[in-house]
Amino acid sequence: MDIHKPKPWHSVREFLKEYVIIVVGVLTALGAEQAVVTVHEHKIANEARESIRAEVRENLWWLERREKTQPCTRQQMVELGHVLDNARHGRPYPVPRELQRVYHAKLTSLRWEANAQAGRASLFTAQEQQSLGNMYYTTEQYGRAQDVEEEVWSKLNAIDGLDRLTPQEIDQFATLLAQARFQSGQVDLNIMRAHQWALALRLKGENPNVLEVPVNSVMTVTCPSISATPVATAGGIVH
Repeated sequence: MDIHKPKPWHSVREFLKEYVIIVVGVLTALGAEQAVVTVHEHKIANEARESIRAEVRENLWWLERREKTQPCTRQQMVELGHVLDNARHGRPYPVPRELQRVYHAKLTSLRWEANAQAGRASLFTAQEQQSLGNMYYTTEQYGRAQDVEEEVWSKLNAIDGLDRLTPQEIDQFATLLAQARFQSGQVDLNIMRAHQWALALRLKGENPNVLEVPVNSVMTVTCPSISATPVATAGGIVH
């Protein structure tokens, strides 16, 4: 096997020539390696970006459905307020029947958290990281409000069918109703902010899961009144 042995340098020019060859060779190798790394990181970033953006689109889809049901929730709170006000002042009131549950939006952040923990989200631009971070902070705040709201409504449902309310019960339900109104306001606020961040990210709600969204399905919203006969007073049913 032939082994190339370096020739002794006879002048500065020969030394510089060998030096330049070595430096150029090293820089070329480093540049090629960096190019490979850049292409690989670009591929990873694109995969992570698409995964996260798909998750955001699904979250937006759920928030949009909740937004469509908000008028019903507000109507129900208004009617409950009238019931409690009439009961407090001894006036007849319709007995509340079949209170509707607030719509539950199924929000997730698993893909965002997984990619952030793996360092893949750090490959995004600073603006994209900020917008996605704000979007997920907003949906997290929405989730907290929704959890409290559902607990409050589970207690408010105890008024269903009551034809006699004591002063203590009226106060208890009034306190719960005030909490429900506050959390509903938080829900509205976070839905509005989610729309703002979606606009910045150029995303719209979409859910490709056919198990949750049957083909050609359309969400219809009806808001039945909670009031029903017989009419009651604070002391009992009026016959």
